[in-house]
Amino acid sequence: MITVSDIFEVSAVLEDYGLDVHLRALLGFRAWHMVVEHEAELGTDAMIYIVQAGDKADTINTALGFAITGPDAEPPSFISIEDHGGQWFELAYALDDAPHQRVFIEVHPDTDQNLLTLCFANM
Repeated sequence: MITVSDIFEVSAVLEDYGLDVHLRALLGFRAWHMVVEHEAELGTDAMIYIVQAGDKADTINTALGFAITGPDAEPPSFISIEDHGGQWFELAYALDDAPHQRVFIEVHPDTDQNLLTLCFANM
């Protein structure tokens, strides 16, 4: 699980050549879109989360601040979902009391199956 809360963390992820090139491109675009196009400040107005294969439900839910998966999952409340070429899903959340959130979810057999089911069911 990767949490991106400032421009320096965006840079660190973009420079991590061990990460999927598609993820790095998506993150770069989304960070630019949020910060430049919408004049949001990462960490204050917007947050980006990356769910990777092997991340556990409790880790995901704790990072997001609400239960998106697992036995205590809340009903889906995202405002949009995008399928990025069958490799990554992107969920957008606009919660009243929290920064705007984007969640990238890796499409992989080891990704939390409840979370993938949520994504595929809403496409």
